[in-house]
Amino acid sequence: MRPVFAQQPLLAGVLAVSLLIWRVMEGVVDFRSFRRLRAGARRQDRGSQALLIITITLGAALGVVAAYRVPGATITTNVVGRDILFWLGVALIYAGITFRLYAIHTLGAYFTTAVAIAPQQTVIDSGPYRLIRHPAYTGVLIILLGFALTCTNWLSLLLIPAGALLGLGYRMRVEERTLQEQLGKPYQEYMRHTKRLIPFVL
Repeated sequence: MRPVFAQQPLLAGVLAVSLLIWRVMEGVVDFRSFRRLRAGARRQDRGSQALLIITITLGAALGVVAAYRVPGATITTNVVGRDILFWLGVALIYAGITFRLYAIHTLGAYFTTAVAIAPQQTVIDSGPYRLIRHPAYTGVLIILLGFALTCTNWLSLLLIPAGALLGLGYRMRVEERTLQEQLGKPYQEYMRHTKRLIPFVL
């Protein structure tokens, strides 16, 4: 069975607009990040940004292909149930966007889309950073989980977040190593009482 949005043009439009809003938001964030990098932040990315883009794109593409090509993995429920899953997915997309923007706003001038340390940077442990070290990435995962749910396919639900997790695993290691080197003991202490992505869990 095809994904529910492939059967209802209205739902396809809602999903397309939601993903477009996310992409525009990321474009604005990228632009502001580029300006901060030009202002003196030292880039120490080690290829993690490119890898993350590749793994997210690949995971999303494979998830959509699976939704169309592997009908045996369709989340089988009645039409109303599949519609509910779709709308839950859309709600998660917007929840993830909101949470990501909250994390970016909290980090303020220190936020960049590349791994980079700004002059005079300090450890931020307020807002979502009080419990997790990478809330902006948590926002991305929530968005992608929402997108996966809109596909109403078990395999999509596995592939789409998995692609992001592969890239994020490397990205977080690079970022944390750089922050430990540059910020020293305060960041190491911060790491001891926080989780990476999910409060008290992971």
